[in-house]
Amino acid sequence: MVVVTTREELKKAVESKADRIEVKGKLAGELRKARKVAKLSKLALIPLVALVGAIPLSGGLSAGVAAAAAAMTGLEISAIIFAATIGLTMVIAVSKNYDEVGATGPFNMSLQAKKGRK
Repeated sequence: MVVVTTREELKKAVESKADRIEVKGKLAGELRKARKVAKLSKLALIPLVALVGAIPLSGGLSAGVAAAAAAMTGLEISAIIFAATIGLTMVIAVSKNYDEVGATGPFNMSLQAKKGRK
């Protein structure tokens, strides 16, 4: 089991294919919201990816881009911003390869690797 509290730790845990990941703190709440992005259909992801690609080179997600993405997808702006900052690929990888198997409040979640994951 790997315990993570930062985006970097989560990325390393997923890349190392940890069997179980305990997500703690604010990251757990952000990840829970952002996982909704991965559940979008491929057609809904196309405009989201295009809008996130419009992020200025400074790395910031403008309020206009986030609001447009939220309107197009029906997601919360905070979920879109988190998915954009951690990377849509990472959020999709977590959702595709891990099931949420437990939570003890909004700041703690347990992820278990799915059987047969890649």
